Amino acid sequence: MAPLRVGTRSSALAIAQTRQVTERLEQAGFHVELVPFETKGDLVLDRALHQVGGKGLFTAELEEALLTERVDLAVHSLKDLPTELPDGLVLGAYTLPSDPRDVLIAADALPALPSGTNLGTSSLRRAAFLRGLRPDLVVSPVRGNLQTRLRKWHEGQVDGLVLAAAGVLRLGWEHLIVEYLDPLTVVPAPGQGVLAVECAAHRTDLARILALLNDERAMRGAMAERAVLAQLGGGCQVPLGAYAEWVDGQIHLVAQVASLDGGTVIRREARLKPDEAEAAGRRLGQELRQAGALALIHETAEGG
Repeated sequence: MAPLRVGTRSSALAIAQTRQVTERLEQAGFHVELVPFETKGDLVLDRALHQVGGKGLFTAELEEALLTERVDLAVHSLKDLPTELPDGLVLGAYTLPSDPRDVLIAADALPALPSGTNLGTSSLRRAAFLRGLRPDLVVSPVRGNLQTRLRKWHEGQVDGLVLAAAGVLRLGWEHLIVEYLDPLTVVPAPGQGVLAVECAAHRTDLARILALLNDERAMRGAMAERAVLAQLGGGCQVPLGAYAEWVDGQIHLVAQVASLDGGTVIRREARLKPDEAEAAGRRLGQELRQAGALALIHETAEGG
């Protein structure tokens, strides 16, 4: 039997999280071959992500490999995956959900940091929400893989970092975390913490494998979050957070958009049944549009 070829970005974090997926496949008796790729987002490091341009900065090369059948599956951080997939590709599984929150790596927790503290992040969303909470802090763009950003912190280029908890935890660096930021305040990116497995739509032979990997609760929550994003442009580099929290068998969905300086915030919430997650996410996204979120996003992009 030919091995399952699984595509991944070549960073240490991407390989570590992809190996978590492949280990499950190997435990189920499948032979797996890891196929690493460098993406545009990995290579262009001299500009902020929203200035690089285009969607799929961290996914396009893997998706091309799926379409040309150089790989059978591709594993992504779901937050990096645009809501509109290329024709012929589908999300086959939402798997291995981790902590969706953002975390702070610094000398102290966010409320205790001195005025003027310089925090680094690669995310417009984090920058906008942080400025809204602590306008007296400096928030600077920091690019590169997780090791590179941590090195810049160790070298003193920034006083701290705000990162996705999932990446820090998957690399075993939880000892560096001084604070897990409240997801109802610093609302996570849609799909943050979830790994997505993408495949060609015609590969019905992979159905059993994908069913083995899929996490139903992660899927429902992520579908709601990404449906909000789809109503506002579908890219991952917008100052939008969407967070689906399970409460008493239902999903509490929070979505928030902010101006780049954090001074203007548009927020909507809803309680929804799991089987209506995607439709409810679309409705919440439409409510944000009607409240002016789309114009706010465009202004932020021009100002960033």
